[in-house]
Amino acid sequence: MCSRIYHIFLLALLFTGCTTPTDQKLSLFDGWSVDSLRHALEMQKMTTEEEMIASGKLGIHYVAMGQYDSAGVYLNRALRMPGGMSYQGGRFITNLANSYAAQGKYAMALKYYMEALRWSEQSVVEKSDGSQERLNVVRAMAGAARMYYLMGNNEQALRYAQQAKAIDEEQGWSYITPQYLYIIGSVYLDRGEWNDAERTMRQMLEFSESLCEVTLKNSGDALGMYMHIAQGLEGLAQVALAQKDYAGALEYATEAVKYADKNGNPAITARMLFAFSDIYQAQGNYEESGWFARKALELFPDYPKQNPDAEFNIAAAALFAGDREDAYEHFRLYSAQMKENTDKQFRETMAGMEVVYETEKKEIRISDLERQKILYIAICIVGVLLSVALWVIFRQKIKNERKEKQLAAANAIIEWEKKERKRFACDLHDGINGMLSAMKLELNAVEPLQNVRDQLDDCIETIRRMSRGMMPGSLERYGLKAALEDYCRLFPNVYFHFFGEDRRVDEKLELTVYYCAYELINNSFRHSGAENINVQLVQDGSLVSLTVQDDGYGFDEQSVAEGSGLKNIRDRVTAFNGNIDIASSPGGGTETNIELYTKST
Repeated sequence: MCSRIYHIFLLALLFTGCTTPTDQKLSLFDGWSVDSLRHALEMQKMTTEEEMIASGKLGIHYVAMGQYDSAGVYLNRALRMPGGMSYQGGRFITNLANSYAAQGKYAMALKYYMEALRWSEQSVVEKSDGSQERLNVVRAMAGAARMYYLMGNNEQALRYAQQAKAIDEEQGWSYITPQYLYIIGSVYLDRGEWNDAERTMRQMLEFSESLCEVTLKNSGDALGMYMHIAQGLEGLAQVALAQKDYAGALEYATEAVKYADKNGNPAITARMLFAFSDIYQAQGNYEESGWFARKALELFPDYPKQNPDAEFNIAAAALFAGDREDAYEHFRLYSAQMKENTDKQFRETMAGMEVVYETEKKEIRISDLERQKILYIAICIVGVLLSVALWVIFRQKIKNERKEKQLAAANAIIEWEKKERKRFACDLHDGINGMLSAMKLELNAVEPLQNVRDQLDDCIETIRRMSRGMMPGSLERYGLKAALEDYCRLFPNVYFHFFGEDRRVDEKLELTVYYCAYELINNSFRHSGAENINVQLVQDGSLVSLTVQDDGYGFDEQSVAEGSGLKNIRDRVTAFNGNIDIASSPGGGTETNIELYTKST
């Protein structure tokens, strides 16, 4: 009892304690509703920092409400603004990861959790009083643990959850505590360690109930705590089910649904309802099992992405009811979802992200090896290095010669293309455009031909826009920033953003970046159905970075082949030893990032 009161006291300090100036600015929006935040962003004048915080705060609200598309819009808006990526050690990044996780997009979720963890750990190092930053570390680790658990990697899940627990205990626990305790308890449950699983789930449930009391008292809003209480009860239901205590399992599941309804997130309620499906199936009551599984899918259609067993339970119920056609269809859906969740490339992506993070986080530690083994390893490494040194040098020489030829060919193509674009633009503007203008003057005296004159106006405007896009004079006179800004201004729904130093760089590189942007913008208009396109140019020292992002249809990167436009862009970037990254998903828009390194002129 004393320990419970101590935890509540610590939580009260967490919610009512001292804040930094930046935290105080965030508190300006505490208690604001979704409507008031949206109204403020649309109507009120704000500083850049206030707009960033308000957008992020609104995005966090949408995550809690389960409106993930809206959450992504406002969180990405906050992240694109100065300071958004690093804000409070990656708080906005973590919430964006939460939204992807709730949608079953585990690859994207883990990517952002690792990014948030990097920012949070960096903030801990930079600040003397890093309590908030350490809390952000715990939050990101708990999220990563959850992703690994959902993809079946229990060892990694337990490792991250225990790391989060160790840091959190050192600070005196926090509102993140229920998240990693649930993962630890779930891993124990999967291992068949019933006593440890029940003990951990009860600890999570008791802590969540205490936390709920504190949050209700301080803010009147305990949606997140209702979710944790529901998860704790559902965890105890699973423990009871594993021990064949069906009455106890049903009792816990019934309470879990009540708290899930209070939370209001359909994904959480669907998960609690599916607990009933598992319990009834274990009892051999397939009719009730199928009913609850279907109810979960009605409430949250994407639930099978998180748990394909929903389709399996429905199929089993249909089979025992004699509806073979329905059973076959749901067995097919179950099989397809399982295949998607266990796809090899998906697994490799997860492992790759982990390797990148661990490589950046730590140096290799070999102090626990015996000196004799270290000596043997060192001798082997030296031997291998000596044996391949000549081969590496020869291979590098060939590679350098190949790059030089490739760059020379690319420069020749760019120079020819520059001349041809300039000539074609002049011909359009001075030749065809002038002829059309003269024809319009001749037609002005003829009233019945008004439609023809209107069409000629459109034609003239189109040619003017084409000539400016083919070879803008501003690119030669003022540089890349001015040219892109002028081109984007031609379209009402294309927004240009610039960060860094506006300096002239190599002429051929400027042409390459401009042509890439031109091609990407036109691709978005022709193929994506985008309503808004964001173009961002960053010049920082020797780096030039171009990002084109739209909110269009998107595409499946694994099944859609690249067209000639994207292939040309890749060839241009490769010629300058640059990097290009394309991220897209059906319904999620497309984002293309290009990075080129050069010296300022």
